[in-house]
Amino acid sequence: MGERTSYLKFHTLLTGYRQYRLVEVAFDAGLFLEVSAGPLSGAILCEKVGWDIPFGQRALNALCAIGLLEAVPDGFGLSELGALFLGPTAPHDLTGTLHFEKRLFDAWALLGETLKKGERIYAATEKSDAAYKKDLAQYIDAMDEAARIRAEELWQMVTPKSDRGRFVELGFGSGAYSLSFLERNPGWTGALADLEDVVTLFAEKRKGHGAFGRVGLSCVNLLDEIWPLPACRGANILLLSNLVHCQGDAETSGIVRRAADLLAPEGLMVIHDFYRDRGDVGGLYDLHMMLNTYNGKAYTIGEMRRMVEGGGLQFVGDICLPSGSSAVLARKG
Repeated sequence: MGERTSYLKFHTLLTGYRQYRLVEVAFDAGLFLEVSAGPLSGAILCEKVGWDIPFGQRALNALCAIGLLEAVPDGFGLSELGALFLGPTAPHDLTGTLHFEKRLFDAWALLGETLKKGERIYAATEKSDAAYKKDLAQYIDAMDEAARIRAEELWQMVTPKSDRGRFVELGFGSGAYSLSFLERNPGWTGALADLEDVVTLFAEKRKGHGAFGRVGLSCVNLLDEIWPLPACRGANILLLSNLVHCQGDAETSGIVRRAADLLAPEGLMVIHDFYRDRGDVGGLYDLHMMLNTYNGKAYTIGEMRRMVEGGGLQFVGDICLPSGSSAVLARKG
């Protein structure tokens, strides 16, 4: 039984691309959108998405086998899993993530050459201002889909000791973590800081959110040595989420040290990210950063502990979220 289980695990590693390619082709054809309103017969569904009917039926059966569709009396419909993540009425729609993942294949195709050369090979071409803003919005939307799920997990595990306080997030992206925290803790106020383009996009997209009125916004480049962030001082909880992996040791140590200075006495720093010693997700994410950033990396828990302690904080511990990420917790004495 052990050999069979090991073989199945290894076989799944080797053939994982088959599942992704099937999902990608079905997504590009608009299949999930077609069945989001209700089941359709195999023939009608194939005609709608432009597939040959006999071949298309085989693809529909395969989508049932991997759990995204299910065969019903009327034909094929979204399964419970598919309905959770695909389509305009999905409670956790991940179609933006699918759009974004499609763009990452070019970088991963250069993994072998990157490992030989010892530096990043794949790089984005120069973009117009309009193209940059479009790509930024798509990137933040894709990250937001996962962030909403992980935010719920994180704030179920990290809870404030007081009903009132100041919450700060640096490099907040879509703001999903901050808004989720403030929703759960109506007595708290928030101070968020990021690049100007990100701040502008957040203000445009989230101004209707119930917690938006308790949020103060500041613009900053976190790689700068001096941060003009008076509104972020005195943080009772300070979050760095999916931020530290974007740069190397020296830059990240500086960010952690400067962030520590913003904490109130007894304030808590939460560094939520993918850590390469916390499962396959973190290990692969380290390569993802190697391929797609100048010098980013996924750190180990021990490396991050040394950074927070170097910033004058006391390491409290780390927690693992069910969806694969982790958080290092550190407190100011």
